[in-house]
Amino acid sequence: MNTDLETRRHVLVVMYQRYLEADRSWNLALNDMRTWFPKESQANSLKMGDPGSPIRRLYERRKRALFQLEVARIKLDVARQRLAKRRPIPNIVPLLRLTYTRAIGHGQIV
Repeated sequence: MNTDLETRRHVLVVMYQRYLEADRSWNLALNDMRTWFPKESQANSLKMGDPGSPIRRLYERRKRALFQLEVARIKLDVARQRLAKRRPIPNIVPLLRLTYTRAIGHGQIV
């Protein structure tokens, strides 16, 4: 395999793992936040996402991880396309051509 593709694929896997970690952290924090505030108190829970709040930092981390994952996927696709353009189109030539003919025995009319 091409080293550029290996590198791009590895980066994609790492970015996916980072996104999963960030997404899990954000969802856990949201669930924790919901346990603190009753459903009637929606105004207080919305303030938790103010700039600089822990929830906002986790959201921004998740958003950045998702963006990096998308960029890594695009770069892998570009590397695949670039490699495909460099590879020559193979000429398919039959190496061996066999023709079947029915054997004719003695005394048979063809």
